[in-house]
Amino acid sequence: MVRQKLIVIGILTMNLLGLTGCLPQGDSLHLTVKVQGQGQVEAPITQSLPRGTIVDLKALPAQGWTFSHWEGSVTDPASPDTTVLLDRQQTVTAIFVSKEKPQIHVAPGGLLSRRSDGSQVIKRNRGEADIQYIMLHAISDAAANPGNPYEVERVREIFREYAVEAHYLIDREGRIYQFVEDDCIARHAGVGTWNNEAKLTNAMNRYSIGIELMGIGTRAEMKNVIGPMANTLVNATDRGYTDEQYLALNALLRRLQGLYKIPAENIISHRAYDPGRKWDPGDLFAWEKVHAN
Repeated sequence: MVRQKLIVIGILTMNLLGLTGCLPQGDSLHLTVKVQGQGQVEAPITQSLPRGTIVDLKALPAQGWTFSHWEGSVTDPASPDTTVLLDRQQTVTAIFVSKEKPQIHVAPGGLLSRRSDGSQVIKRNRGEADIQYIMLHAISDAAANPGNPYEVERVREIFREYAVEAHYLIDREGRIYQFVEDDCIARHAGVGTWNNEAKLTNAMNRYSIGIELMGIGTRAEMKNVIGPMANTLVNATDRGYTDEQYLALNALLRRLQGLYKIPAENIISHRAYDPGRKWDPGDLFAWEKVHAN
């Protein structure tokens, strides 16, 4: 098979056209190759490929990054060198992860040690040994400011208003902020239960780290959360989550999992812990983009 190699950076769309006289007129296939993180994809391509062609793909990480895996219908998702069979329109994504530790900023106003009501943020009973879970949440200022819902400086006030807090916040650009020390208990999980474990019933705060992602759910999810009027004023582009947030989340998860030996199955959503009341991080959260260890 005659092939010509092309280096793909970012997103490459390949139009694979049928050989004249070999395939029906107008028959064409499209393979979209995407990159998440920093790196590139080397892919052989020719403009005349019949359906059923096997295309070689090679993931090449940038300096300071490493290949994680492929998403999509490739032969070997774990190998940087793999193939994809063009039997239909397809999209594949090369996932690269940073080798560097994530940069974590102290939250605006500093770490929380004492709340506005005078109560103290207390240590876990067994310190870091109690950290066994990670819970993912969503937060925004859409109820009060639907047109500008993502001001990080407003988060501390939102925490105060609702008598909650989380250990970490990831903003829309992927910056990570820490509000509470890991070995302290943050009020983020509330009531709920998980995996029929009695010790976790209404007590997940003690055993988990809470991560808030700045994001807004679907109209249906948010109607009773921020109110119908604010819900109609939210920009469509402000719903869901950004690629930068997923990259930052994955880096933070790898760090926390490494520090506290948290298995991937112990990364859960707020909705999973309290499905009757909580929605977050919601239907727009792409779990397939979460790459835990």
